[in-house]
Formats: sequence, C-alpha cells, structure tokens
Amino acid sequence: MEIKITRSARSFFSIKTKTGLLLLLFLTVNCTGREPAFTIKGDPSLTKEIKVNVEVIRDKGKTISTVYCNGVSYEFDNQNVLRYVIYVSYKNSFFYSVAFDNLHGKIKGEPLNEIVITKKEGYISGLYRPLKESDTVGGTPLQPSSLFFSNTVHRDKQKEKFTGFYKNK
Repeated sequence: MEIKITRSARSFFSIKTKTGLLLLLFLTVNCTGREPAFTIKGDPSLTKEIKVNVEVIRDKGKTISTVYCNGVSYEFDNQNVLRYVIYVSYKNSFFYSVAFDNLHGKIKGEPLNEIVITKKEGYISGLYRPLKESDTVGGTPLQPSSLFFSNTVHRDKQKEKFTGFYKNK
C-alpha cells in the first residue's frame, strides 16, 4: 500500500512547522528577558540572621514581599517592575536600604539580583549587585536602628518594612 501526500497536505505541514518554529523562537526570546530571582550571598553565620524584604513598584501599584528570612529564600513575582526598594535587616537591629529603577532591559550585561552580605573590620555590610559583571568589593555598612531611623517621622511604620514578614503571592 502506497501513501500519497497531496499538495494541500504538504502546505499544511509546512505552515504548521513554520508556526511551531516561530512559537519556539518567541518563547525562547521571552524567557531570556525574564527578571532573575533575588539571591542572598555571604557567610552562613551572617545570612542566617538576615531578613530581606523587597518592595516593587509597578504600573498597578506597590507590593512588598519577603525574599529571604533567617536562612530561607522565598520567591515572588518580580516581573514588569519599574522600581525596587530593598530592605535588609540583621538581627532586627542593623539596617540597610537601597532604592533604584529597574534598568535590566536597558543596560548591557547579564542581569543578576544579588545581595551580598560581608563582615569586614567588625562591620556587617550589604551590597546589591544588579549584573554579574558588577563589582562586589564595596558595600554599605548596616547601621544600628538608633542611627538609621533617627530622622524618620514614622519610625515604627518604616521599621516594619525591614522586620515584618510579608507573604509572597
């Protein structure tokens, strides 16, 4: 028995193949443009006492999520973010915060949302690395609450952003 493929069947399979390849290409490009998850790096004796909350600002509004708490990482939706505010606390007593526009799509380099915690000369420092090519030599020392919140009007409300646990959706 011989199977004959008609001209219409050939064009149908040709269209299906082209559509499949275009869909695969679209998915590949779309996935590579995704925002990387936040990671915490550093000595485990330090990171087990670290809490990191991230506030994201989108067109739809603001949300805050805990991404790291006492040695455990948590994931949250960080796609389509316009601006980040990162809140880092150590033993709920020492604090560091950084705010920045999300420019991963506009700058060259491999995106990376990494927070590096180090200890030098008795000071614990936090550093945010947006790209793999970023330098990790520097860092900002975490400050005690008496200094960090000294000029804050709503001290308790602000401190909650560092020390609260925010469920991820």
